[in-house]
Amino acid sequence: MTSCARFPMLLHSMKSSLLVSAHHLDCLFVISSDGETLRVEHVRVPQLLGIALRDDQQRLSLAAAHQLWEYRQVMSSSELVISPGHSTARDTIFYPCGSIMTGDLNTHDLAWGNEALFMVNTRFNCIAKAVYGKSFEYVWRPPFISELVAEDRCHLNGLAMKDGSPAYVSYFAASDVQYGWREGSSFDGQIMRIEDNQTVLSGLCLPHSPRLHQGYLYFCESGTGRLWRCLESSLPATKADLELVAEFDGFTRGLRLFGEMAFVGLSRVRKAKDGSSRHTDMPLLEKKNELLSGVSVIDIRNGHEIARLVFSGDLNQIYDVELLFGSNNPLFIDVYSDQRTEYFML
Repeated sequence: MTSCARFPMLLHSMKSSLLVSAHHLDCLFVISSDGETLRVEHVRVPQLLGIALRDDQQRLSLAAAHQLWEYRQVMSSSELVISPGHSTARDTIFYPCGSIMTGDLNTHDLAWGNEALFMVNTRFNCIAKAVYGKSFEYVWRPPFISELVAEDRCHLNGLAMKDGSPAYVSYFAASDVQYGWREGSSFDGQIMRIEDNQTVLSGLCLPHSPRLHQGYLYFCESGTGRLWRCLESSLPATKADLELVAEFDGFTRGLRLFGEMAFVGLSRVRKAKDGSSRHTDMPLLEKKNELLSGVSVIDIRNGHEIARLVFSGDLNQIYDVELLFGSNNPLFIDVYSDQRTEYFML
């Protein structure tokens, strides 16, 4: 893992830590800084995809294999008991408080709303609520999906929230047959507005991570390695109406916007089981530069890169990125390690 000198300084000055999901390594990476060097720790979470941190920073939800994990921030020392012989100098502690068993939904984006935790139920092609006692509670599906079945027909993946409710979704193709998104062009991707079931952007190459920020709809066009935006008030729009924010040498997926900055996840192109690329027409495959895995921080006013963190080795698939504010030295209790026997939340 390498970073430019500005990355540790940036995290420290923001008094923030960076959360990164690496689903192929079954890990949540927690990256923090003392201002000069980065501290990288990980928590084991099987097949982790979406990360949802509530606005008050008190509850964190993680989309894992067959379940949703919930962590809560320990607010004071009176809430935590530490076994004799152990101590912590952390400024924030997140403790695993439970999970909801969902079964295999292939849950992608997660987002906290006013009334519930919303999830992109990719396998059932719908937006759903997470509820105890059920695999999910159905909320909405694209109008071209004729029935609620576990067939991943369109590869619904991304979710943008507005005023605490689901507002926009991204998907790879408007298909109503099982795995239909795997056929045809990689430029069949679309973004749909939930309120009126209207397609607001089409002809996109494997879109992910739609987000609303400062009156704009931002999204990653993963297959081109680009970050785009469009005034929400101008939707629906064509690709000619889009404003290119930045272009990267990586599969763009995972987006966290804060102020004038965009934290963008970058991945290498993942191969199919037979060793081939599933969408061979994606422009990213024609890049002459080596594709990167990491996180790039962009000034959204001019597209200039502020800082970059590059991962090496097997850490080459990033799904989501999130910022944890108010902490330069957090501790996440790993439910799968002996660490869980040393800390107790009261």
